[in-house]
Amino acid sequence: MIDQNGLAAMRDTLAADGYALDVTEREGRVDVRISVADPDACADCLAPEPVLRGILHKSLGVPEDCIDLTLSDR
Repeated sequence: MIDQNGLAAMRDTLAADGYALDVTEREGRVDVRISVADPDACADCLAPEPVLRGILHKSLGVPEDCIDLTLSDR
């Protein structure tokens, strides 16, 4: 089960840098999609994928190996 407070905090943090976060939980997996929401998004503000997985793990309260992460429009 995803920590909804952590999810909201991640959405707010990413939105501040011009990114959108979509999360779907399905069959024991968590599908996370981070996409550019603003053409002026801070390209240097998005952490590398391994770091993002760690942050998502802590924020969402799910194991890193259950996270399917997709980054689009980078």
